[in-house]
Amino acid sequence: MPDVLLIDVPPAYASPSLPLGRYYPVIIETEAECAEMDAFLVQERPRPIAPDIFDLRPSALRGGDIVFARYRPSDPDWPWIMLCRWPQNYVAMVPPGDDHFARGAYTTEVFETVDDLANAEDRLIEVLGSHRPVRLGALPEIMGRA
Repeated sequence: MPDVLLIDVPPAYASPSLPLGRYYPVIIETEAECAEMDAFLVQERPRPIAPDIFDLRPSALRGGDIVFARYRPSDPDWPWIMLCRWPQNYVAMVPPGDDHFARGAYTTEVFETVDDLANAEDRLIEVLGSHRPVRLGALPEIMGRA
């Protein structure tokens, strides 16, 4: 699974459209992208700029399974992240023009507690299972970093 850089947006720039009103997740799939993000973060700029450099870039990872990954907070004051990797046949079900999938493959949700995350996973599995057979890939441990 990719790494997730979670940016805590300053209150002056926070928005209800952001997860929990203040977080901006960035999905980083490769070491080269990590270096690109590092360079982006140290650039001088006249005002804050959303780091959307990867949002529209297609995912380099492929797979036929739906994968849910939990990203544990690195600090007790930070939230939990659920990253979902969707196969292309699921992505194709969403009407064109709706930018629901970062990198054409991912959705992210941010939760204050692991219980909130688990409840969201249960709801997703219930909905997915009620429409058609679904095979979920599960990792024994978190592979990405948040």
